[in-house]
Amino acid sequence: MKKKLIIVSFFSLLSYAQIFDSNNFIPSTEEAFTLSTDIENQSILVSFKLAPATYIYLDKIILKDSKDSNINFKFLGKKEEKEDVFFGLIEIVDSDFKIKFASEDEEKISLNYQGCYKNKVCYPSKMKNIVIKYDKKSISSVKID
Repeated sequence: MKKKLIIVSFFSLLSYAQIFDSNNFIPSTEEAFTLSTDIENQSILVSFKLAPATYIYLDKIILKDSKDSNINFKFLGKKEEKEDVFFGLIEIVDSDFKIKFASEDEEKISLNYQGCYKNKVCYPSKMKNIVIKYDKKSISSVKID
């Protein structure tokens, strides 16, 4: 009887294959999504580098100015539709991409985004600050805090 119980227990554990999955690594949000900035013709480019097997929800990318108003941006990349467990049919981005926007003399812009590591975890919404420095009326530098 004891042997049967051990065998049944063993096979029950095997049914939870993720326990025995040799690739249980789940990257942190910072490892999954690496952001960098650049300046192009007095517009700001934010580059998103995505780790393998990750994606970002396109409609969860939100830029806000110091008055908490939304800033429109141009999406530069490839998007696709996905049937999501939490959000239904939604546009996602699963490869590196950029967004481009004008700063309009703002010194700090908040950037919110949210994504997932496929079939393992969805990350909570992440907020970063984009800090912009000016030389007279021109953008001299931009970085992500």
